[in-house]
Amino acid sequence: MDLLRAVARPLLAASFVVDGIDAIARPKRHVERMRRVTPALERVGVPPVMDSDAALAARALGAVSVAAGLGLATGRAPRTSAAVLAAINVPLAVVNHPVWAVKGREARLDAVSGLLRRGALGAGLLLASVDRAGRPSLAWRAANKREQRRAIQAAKAAVRQRYEGASA
Repeated sequence: MDLLRAVARPLLAASFVVDGIDAIARPKRHVERMRRVTPALERVGVPPVMDSDAALAARALGAVSVAAGLGLATGRAPRTSAAVLAAINVPLAVVNHPVWAVKGREARLDAVSGLLRRGALGAGLLLASVDRAGRPSLAWRAANKREQRRAIQAAKAAVRQRYEGASA
């Protein structure tokens, strides 16, 4: 792993690990945030969630966030971990920065700013999810192997034909 990845991945994952630990230890704060967006979610068709279920969901999402964050930070399955964090970043952004639910100019600007920061974080995670650290993709490696096999077979056939032609 090069120096850039050794620094960038843990920094990218740090907020998810901290938020995940907080969600596991203190789910009440996360349930309160979810309550703010529950009416809007219900209007869209999401069924209502009881507080006990919301606390369990907060803890479960927190555990996933910690596990994927640590995976990204330590370089263990970093592409998968980044993809998982990018996926859970969407509901976290909606719950933590509900632009439509806040009143007042300052509160709306704060919510928009937070939503844009979450969007930038999600974009970074998407980039990390496709980063192969300089190694070619599996599809390229398979196609290259097939091409090498064909070239070897063609070379063998040319040598065989040359020797068979020389012996005749």
